[in-house]
Amino acid sequence: MKNNRGEIKNETRKIIDLIKDYSYSIQYISLAFGVLATIFGILIIVFIRGIQFSGFLVLSIGIFAFILSLVINLSSIKKAIFSSRGAYGANTIFILIATIFILIAANSVIYILNDRGSSPSWFRSDLTASKEYELSNQAINAIGNLKEDLEVFIFLRSDSSQDKLSINRTEDLLSEFSKNSNKFNLTYKHVDPDLDPNLASSLNVDRYLAGRDLPVLILKLKESQRISYVVGKDPSEAIDVFSEKDLISALLVVNQIKQKVVLFLSGHEERDITSVDKASESFGQAKISLERDNYIVNSVTSDELSRILLSGDRESFPAALIIADATDEILTSEQNLIQEYIRFGGNLMLLLEPDSPPSLSNLVSPWGVVAGNGTLVDTASYVAPNIQFLQIKDSNLQIPDHPITHNFDVMYFPGSKFIGLSLRPDEIKITQNGRPHIKAEPIAYTTLNSWEETSNESINFDGESELAGPLPIILAVESIAAINESPVLNERGDYVTSKLIISGDTDFASNKFLFSAKNEDLFANSINWLTSDVELISIRPKIKVFRELVLTQDERNFVRWSGWIFLPVISIFLALWSWWRRR
Repeated sequence: MKNNRGEIKNETRKIIDLIKDYSYSIQYISLAFGVLATIFGILIIVFIRGIQFSGFLVLSIGIFAFILSLVINLSSIKKAIFSSRGAYGANTIFILIATIFILIAANSVIYILNDRGSSPSWFRSDLTASKEYELSNQAINAIGNLKEDLEVFIFLRSDSSQDKLSINRTEDLLSEFSKNSNKFNLTYKHVDPDLDPNLASSLNVDRYLAGRDLPVLILKLKESQRISYVVGKDPSEAIDVFSEKDLISALLVVNQIKQKVVLFLSGHEERDITSVDKASESFGQAKISLERDNYIVNSVTSDELSRILLSGDRESFPAALIIADATDEILTSEQNLIQEYIRFGGNLMLLLEPDSPPSLSNLVSPWGVVAGNGTLVDTASYVAPNIQFLQIKDSNLQIPDHPITHNFDVMYFPGSKFIGLSLRPDEIKITQNGRPHIKAEPIAYTTLNSWEETSNESINFDGESELAGPLPIILAVESIAAINESPVLNERGDYVTSKLIISGDTDFASNKFLFSAKNEDLFANSINWLTSDVELISIRPKIKVFRELVLTQDERNFVRWSGWIFLPVISIFLALWSWWRRR
């Protein structure tokens, strides 16, 4: 019995000794397996979504193997920690943990200050090339005029990835407004009108859309319950469906700052301002553009305009009158009415076409403005194949510097007539203090290779009967008196000033061409200049600089795997090699 017990003890010692002999290898095999399994499991979870459960399983096995290696090697770990080399390693780990903690704390403080919006001006800086996240002074002033808390509702469907991107961009813009609102809270919330139809109905979203499927911002003051709204652009056409200028205009309305009235003359077969069909020649989109600039926009007949002027009510006096391609003759009595409106300090935008009736150009003849009789042709700058479809480019020196066209690059005019001034500079009267009665500035020209084509049969330049370019297309006129008339002073002792915009083309602002190049800005800036809303001219949409890195599939794979796999593996290998040498 003793011999048998002795043999069993000997066998047990042999097994234990054998395990001890191989424990060194088992420890490091378990460690290596645990690390590799953990990395492999994480890669499966992140990149192979279809088998995420398997990834979690591999990750669990890897973590278990890693912990097992630590338990097996517990005594060695204790010795290593309490040795001089271990103290050095523990000190390194402590410094690493402290650095990570300091970085987390610093980032938390920065996030809290940035989110509260109470950080000093030097704390936040827009480093983008076009300063697309920096608010203008007009925006800061509009936010400062808030007298109570404001809620903003973003009504935008979230059906597609494009919709979601537009939501994010809108929230980014509103976030900047919110951070700069220090006196009162400016909060915002996204609402899908399909998921929350009751809220959409209570805020009358359908009334603002008028049947259009577009995003809407509703601004609502919490105490007074005053509401203003902004109709945005189609997310399928542009991810920035709302602009800074849109929000400023809405803030001006909700703060009860007076809205100016812009009227479209009707009754002479002018362009329709109710249709928003982008394939049509109507002016519905132009109307929306003006409404975004905080204008009240309506149509008016000559009789209605006469009653407005006779009432003497300054509140209803239109800030600008637009005549968009009237195809019927305007009666002499109506011409006199419109001219009297201008003399009273009214502002006129007159949009002509090559075949417009003569009575339209007669409207502005007292101010020395004349219109051509033919169609402009430009063989150097046009939209092929139609040489009458004018392309006006700053690179061709066709756009003089003017507040309306500042920083413009391209505009399109699908058929225009010549607009000019019949007066020479020495024929324009000047006041005693040196102010001219009439100041006219062309804001768009044709090139040297252009002329006014008067023939309906062929397009060939006739040097004897046709005008050669460059020729003005649009004229901006500022006047304190018509020809042979004297300036009039208002109650403040200032000259009564009128402004005119006369364009040889109407189609540039139609639904069909309004969104081509800078055409929309040209139309909106012209009205802002007429009504002296110079600040709104400076708040045009910021240019988004294209900075996308375009890669082929092979290049994309190289960048992906070198960043995600290659560099971390090299770092781990160098760490293990350094440890092996120093062990």
